[in-house]
Amino acid sequence: MIDVDAIARHYGGKLCKGNALIPTPGHSSRDRGTAIKASALAPDGCLVACYNGTQADALAVKAMLRADGFLAESCARELTATERRSIRQAELARKRERLAAEEAAARLAADLWRNATRADPAHPYLVAKGLGPFGVRQSGRDLVVPMVDPGFRLWNVQRIRPDGFKLFGKDARTVGLLWPHGVHLRDGRPSAGPLVIGEGFATMAAIHSATGFGVAAAMSAHNLEPVARALRKLFPTREIVIAADDDCHLPTNLGLEAARKAAQAAGGCVATPRPETRSGDSGADFADIPRAELAGRIEAARGVERC
Repeated sequence: MIDVDAIARHYGGKLCKGNALIPTPGHSSRDRGTAIKASALAPDGCLVACYNGTQADALAVKAMLRADGFLAESCARELTATERRSIRQAELARKRERLAAEEAAARLAADLWRNATRADPAHPYLVAKGLGPFGVRQSGRDLVVPMVDPGFRLWNVQRIRPDGFKLFGKDARTVGLLWPHGVHLRDGRPSAGPLVIGEGFATMAAIHSATGFGVAAAMSAHNLEPVARALRKLFPTREIVIAADDDCHLPTNLGLEAARKAAQAAGGCVATPRPETRSGDSGADFADIPRAELAGRIEAARGVERC
């Protein structure tokens, strides 16, 4: 029998009603969307349900468990009808629980946003990034960044401490959410110019300050493609630019790869914070480069690096 407690500990998850709830690979470490339950009748001794993924994600989780020694190598066999039904029921139950938790987290986020005050222009994070206090509020010493869905319903907030440490609401939704600014005019019409989508609040606030274009922050590299797809549906003919974080200091340039996938999905182009990456360079985003260069990097990408 598999050790669900050990699995939960190893992957930074938790136990709930006999299930190990762990992050689905490729999602936020706080997003415990995979449920693993011991089952003597299952082919590998466990049932895996990914509420925020597909059967392929569940199979990837089993491969991960096998590689990490939690599952023994075994001869594969077809799932029985009973096993398939059990998996579907577990997935539906987890989805219902997750939706209820997200709704509760959304209410807390709305309360926090409603009670927050105007952000202090002298907030250390804003000063360090050279930004004005637009599109955000402040609660205590933390900046509060609203995160909405494409219908502009508030589901979550990102809190940014004076030292730049960021955190999201507990059990709150993150996938498909964004921080928008300048996307629409006051009368509801789309603003002029392209829509620029990137990762963090500071990155996108810097781009808006330098260009005046409407911007949307997806808050993570993994969320770029879902946000880009959603905004393409909202703006079928609008030019879209994906502002990439250049993560050349990592073994895999996650920011650039995610930006290219998002641009391809939305029929947009990719802008990078510098013309090229050289060996030994450190990572950079658009908030790290001089404002005088920022607008030029966005313009250099428009109509050139079309995916």
